[in-house]
Amino acid sequence: MKINSNIIISFFFLTILACKKKEIIDPYKDLNATEYFSISTNLKNLKNIERFKVNDSIFKIKGQFEAYEITGNINNNQIRLGWWVARNAVTRDIKAKLEYIFIDNKEFVNQYILFKNGKIDTAKSKFYSFSKKNDSIKYKFYMPVEPDEIRSDGNLNYRYSYQGKEKRHLESKAYKNNNIFTNVIFIPKTSHSSNLIIRGAFWKMMQLKNGSIAKNDIYVLDTLK
Repeated sequence: MKINSNIIISFFFLTILACKKKEIIDPYKDLNATEYFSISTNLKNLKNIERFKVNDSIFKIKGQFEAYEITGNINNNQIRLGWWVARNAVTRDIKAKLEYIFIDNKEFVNQYILFKNGKIDTAKSKFYSFSKKNDSIKYKFYMPVEPDEIRSDGNLNYRYSYQGKEKRHLESKAYKNNNIFTNVIFIPKTSHSSNLIIRGAFWKMMQLKNGSIAKNDIYVLDTLK
């Protein structure tokens, strides 16, 4: 049986087109979850955008990105601020939260929380929490697990202010438990009668298997009453 060469060429050509079509359909396949959701919160990538005025300088944004509903705030300069949320548009389940801050004329993601089966995936998220007790504050910094990490440590560099005056610059070495770093800092007794503002940055320094040194950081800004 003789097979027409034109049929073979046509079949080969259609196979190539099918492969290219798959590549176009899934342009985000090589991105990790954090990169993917950073793209999804970019206004240029959103569809069906709705804008709601919060005040004279802040607007709430709601839009669609693939299977997700995206919500968050921007200012008059189109800069993303605060926490943005990505939900499954059908189930309404939260899939990711990203905190945007603006420092030195640069907008970037400071914290991100990824969810798996309705719970925070602490192995892939980067965020912090804090609790106040008497004259101390406990900070917990959750850092994403780095597979190539050999060793690491963390430090919180901070300063505090109250009554409108900045008081001190301090450093606190963290206690490490797996990928969670805990810092305890003490509150000055004279600050209890007014708002205490703590600002600074947590730095994680790590040595990788290839011998290089890497870092990861989170900026901190909290007002305690």
